Amino acid sequence: MIKLVASDLDGTIIDKSGSIYETNLKAINDINKKNIDFVICTGKTYPIIKGLCSKFNASYRNFW
Repeated sequence: MIKLVASDLDGTIIDKSGSIYETNLKAINDINKKNIDFVICTGKTYPIIKGLCSKFNASYRNFW
């Protein structure tokens, strides 16, 4: 049983301009519908991540 999916952002979920790939957005929404936690692993700052997270119903939390 999958309980969590973690992913990097740059070049993985978003393109060079910072836009989310449509296929990734669909996949993330499918993950959310299955009640699987989706985690972003990044060194980007909160203001950058906050806008992205709101697009796919994710929360942001600092762990340092």
